[in-house]
Amino acid sequence: MAGKKLEAFRERFTRRKQLWTGIGLFAIAMAVPFFSPGTTTGWLIGPATIFFLSAFIPDTEGRR
Repeated sequence: MAGKKLEAFRERFTRRKQLWTGIGLFAIAMAVPFFSPGTTTGWLIGPATIFFLSAFIPDTEGRR
């Protein structure tokens, strides 16, 4: 059952959505400390980088 849910998630979470999710997380990581100087959002940089860069991985599924 978990495999079906994972496949459904992968179909919905396209490369374009990964790109915009990464950009959004970067924006949040930069905007929150501006409005609340005591807040650190360094933990958002890792997931933002992963989402952003994973949007540029070439799709090799159709080439095999």
